[in-house]
Amino acid sequence: MPQVYKRTTSKAQTPSKNMKDALHSIQKGKSIRETAITSKIPYPTLRRYWKKFLLDENTRLSPNYYVKRIFTDKQELELKEYILTCSRMFYGLPIKECRCIAFEMATINKISIPQKWHKNSMAGIDWMNNFRKRHPDLSLRTPEECSLSRATSFNAHNVNIFFDKLKELLARSPIFANGTRIFNLDETGTITVQNPQKVLAKKGVKSVCKVTSAERGTLVTTCIIISASGQYLPPVIIFPRVHFKEHMLLGAPSGSLRLACKTGWMNGELFLDVMNHFIKFSSSTKENPSLLIYDNFEAHLSIAVLNLAKEHGVTILTLPPHSTHKLQPLDVGVMGPFKTAYNAAIDSWMLHNPGKTFTIYQVAASVGLAFLKAITPSNIVAAFKKTGIFPYDRNVFTDIDFMCSSVTDRTFDVNNTYIKNHSSYTGSKYPILRKDKWNK
Repeated sequence: MPQVYKRTTSKAQTPSKNMKDALHSIQKGKSIRETAITSKIPYPTLRRYWKKFLLDENTRLSPNYYVKRIFTDKQELELKEYILTCSRMFYGLPIKECRCIAFEMATINKISIPQKWHKNSMAGIDWMNNFRKRHPDLSLRTPEECSLSRATSFNAHNVNIFFDKLKELLARSPIFANGTRIFNLDETGTITVQNPQKVLAKKGVKSVCKVTSAERGTLVTTCIIISASGQYLPPVIIFPRVHFKEHMLLGAPSGSLRLACKTGWMNGELFLDVMNHFIKFSSSTKENPSLLIYDNFEAHLSIAVLNLAKEHGVTILTLPPHSTHKLQPLDVGVMGPFKTAYNAAIDSWMLHNPGKTFTIYQVAASVGLAFLKAITPSNIVAAFKKTGIFPYDRNVFTDIDFMCSSVTDRTFDVNNTYIKNHSSYTGSKYPILRKDKWNK
């Protein structure tokens, strides 16, 4: 059977409304043959439906192709819901596994299926294609990688603790109410090798290439600080050098702090300079306090940094471990556009400087261009809103957002400290799941 079936006949295409009108004409006394001619319905077809109509006026007035389907609407909806549930739990099923589950479902429910299904122990590819057409909300996607730690750590318990602490801090200082004193800080790698943008090329060409400056890039760390009011502070750029040279910062946003270390990574000593930079540009004092939110990276939590923040009225709130992809505004709505704009800036530089290598001395200028295009008030405000930090909304995440962590939920008996090792998601809601197959 072809993947896209093309109808080869015009038979059995009479709309049910036309058939109903023709039958009512016969009911009023008009002959079957005369009605068949005027309504352009084949005489044998009209006569057959007239006989059915005499027995039951509510009879179906169009061909019933439904009988050729293997599963009922209810069963297909159950199968679709199971597939979507697995996807929400970050355990999405590929096409082959979906076909195996369909075969398993048909076998358990003792449904008549084609012999080829028994031979391959899975549903046919044609059935799968038609199933996807009947349910257009299913889409074949390439998933993003998500570590088990990140998938399981973002759970309702951790998120509720974070929002409890945030609520307490917002209530403590009324100055935080308008968002101008709430900040988010995070680092990102701005390397010297870009991810090339899509280009136009001849259709059918096997390989399309684009020049990059090297096989592997040199890391330059950029630290970005944004405010819930939609503003950003000058960034901090850390170069992989022992000594900093002024020309490294050409083209960077005004007021940028330049730092240097051998690795180009952030460390506790450098972050002390970053905190001083933040205090300077945020005008933080005990009379004008600020709330700074960032992850619990080791370099961010040195004693010297915490004491400096306390002396200048900076309250630090750390995000739950492995939850920045959902709770950190920079990760949620700013870093993506920034990286896209940064790669585009390098592409543009390579295009205007053919034969030259993009080095760390051009990074600052590309960061400056990316800031103008990506770190915009609309992106910043939307990112804070999506995380529920500002405006404060602890209900921004639903049960669906926490489904990925449900695989590690455990029942706890207060009378017994021993915790049974079994998943709370047993598939009881979805009888198509057979435990002995999936626990192998």
